[in-house]
Amino acid sequence: MALSLSAQTTVYNSVPNPLPPNVVSQGFQCCSVSEFGDEITLAPATPRTAGFANVVMSSWAKHSDYPLLPAAGFTHPIKLNIYASATAAASHTPLASVAQTALLPWRPEADPTCAGGTAWRSMTDSNCYNGFAFVLTFDLRTAGPGGSALVLPETFIWGVEFNTNTWGYSPLGVGGPFESLNVGLNDDAPPSVGSDVEGNAVYVNYSHAPFYTDGGAGGIGTFRRDTNWAPYVPAIQFTTFAFPATANSCKNNGWQTLVRANFTPFTNQGDCVSYVQNGK
Repeated sequence: MALSLSAQTTVYNSVPNPLPPNVVSQGFQCCSVSEFGDEITLAPATPRTAGFANVVMSSWAKHSDYPLLPAAGFTHPIKLNIYASATAAASHTPLASVAQTALLPWRPEADPTCAGGTAWRSMTDSNCYNGFAFVLTFDLRTAGPGGSALVLPETFIWGVEFNTNTWGYSPLGVGGPFESLNVGLNDDAPPSVGSDVEGNAVYVNYSHAPFYTDGGAGGIGTFRRDTNWAPYVPAIQFTTFAFPATANSCKNNGWQTLVRANFTPFTNQGDCVSYVQNGK
């Protein structure tokens, strides 16, 4: 039986809609970044069993600069961390982590009609951009202890981490297209679902003190709060699932919004009731 995507509930969303050809973004290699994210609160009275996280990224790397790599894109290990508190974030002790070696797209090649001749021109709006915005999805369904379901706190800190040539928790010591990979931000509107705990702040790990608003007074090389970011909000969407608690929760079309413990859908109300009563 297939995964139920329709039963997902969006509990936080700061992703621009529609997603533009590119977005303002935080670079890692350029700015001595090891991890970047935000502290958020999920929408009230919504399920808490984690589903997926969709992070907006921006790729500035062109295939023509790396012709020996596949035309489809380049791969690189990237991790999404969930922290229960600022203390856990600072000590890099996540409540849960999901790592993947993702296939990442190249940005389109330069259009000579763009000013400077290095940007690409979007057919969507005819504007020129240096980066290409895309969504990277992390599957959180088995991110709990021992591969179990993960229950998200109402408020938590999330962070995306990856290594580059000279920065990251374990710098690679070699160059590559990942040096031109950024995490996207939304500067058009506040989150459409859920809330940003502090609209003027993000969480970031800089190794270069001057990049912090406080000049590094609060420490460097640690994933911590940084201010003076408004109106920029790190762009991510979190979805969750709900399991049936009682047979009554299956009624009145409730079965359409519920899933089994393996995240597969119910075919009808009776199927849902039978699962509650018999576990299958």
